[in-house]
Amino acid sequence: MNYYTVCPTCGYKLLKASDGSNIEIICPKCKEKIIIEIDNGKIVVVKVLTENK
Repeated sequence: MNYYTVCPTCGYKLLKASDGSNIEIICPKCKEKIIIEIDNGKIVVVKVLTENK
């Protein structure tokens, strides 16, 4: 089964992925770094916090 994921910040549709996927991506719209994990139908979308230097 394929799942669609969206950016938790701006709602931009990021990608389509299947079970067992581990993805690190930067949103092309808002430039946030996001980690997406799909395991047994459970989808986890995490925004990565970074320090501004």
